[in-house]
Amino acid sequence: MAAQLALLSAVLGVMAKGQERSMLDFNASHASRPEFHGSDAPYLQIDPRVLLLAIVHDFNNLLSPVVNILEELQHRRDSTRRELGKIDAAIYCTFRAKVLARQLIDFANPRPVMPQPTDMRQLLTQLEGVLASALPPDIQMIIEVADRIPPAMIDQQLIERAILNLVLDARDAMPAGGDITIAADLAFPPSTKKGFPERMIRLSVCDNGMGMEDRTHKMGGQPNFSTTINGTGLGLASVRQIVESLGGGLSIITNPRHGTTIDLWLPAVWASSNK
Repeated sequence: MAAQLALLSAVLGVMAKGQERSMLDFNASHASRPEFHGSDAPYLQIDPRVLLLAIVHDFNNLLSPVVNILEELQHRRDSTRRELGKIDAAIYCTFRAKVLARQLIDFANPRPVMPQPTDMRQLLTQLEGVLASALPPDIQMIIEVADRIPPAMIDQQLIERAILNLVLDARDAMPAGGDITIAADLAFPPSTKKGFPERMIRLSVCDNGMGMEDRTHKMGGQPNFSTTINGTGLGLASVRQIVESLGGGLSIITNPRHGTTIDLWLPAVWASSNK
């Protein structure tokens, strides 16, 4: 488990040393200006974004001993099923905390989008261990990738975060267990996406959980709207933002008590003769 959480940190880039370094440089350059000297200097010379990054850094460090303790508890042979369930819930909260830390860093200092041709089968294979570690034993994950699909023009780190967000939301929608299917294929976007005349990579995350009511379906992915009753479903809005920043789109298929499918429509890298 500790290895999987370490891999999760790499996926989310929680430490974000490059971003942290650039913010410190920004703060140092502003601190040298004349208006940042005097009796109020200790309060004025620290950029709030630097403080936020420092807090997130410490927050992430505090998670390390929690992870170690959870790993020890998980390997105790005398743990009851009820106790293991509580450990699983604590591990899930750790994953959520990592995601939150990443979102705070992006808020303080967004990094530019860096799309590159990416093999979707390879991406999902690399991510499978992290995703499986975030799920309890009563949720099965299935990965399906169509043959001979072209690479997707994406920022791999951003799409990995998007997938993790969607898988955690799918888990929330299945408190009694179920199946999550992550699939990648080639398809035409919905007719409402008139700006996308060509086939695109369709990356789907499908669950057979509670589904969404009509109002939630219509508002899903909108800023400041939560898709879950406990208010932790803002991940869908960030996923939409990520996909649209790459020139793609997001669509939702859902039925109450029959599950939800989130389709991410991603640009494909075409050879000149294949479209």
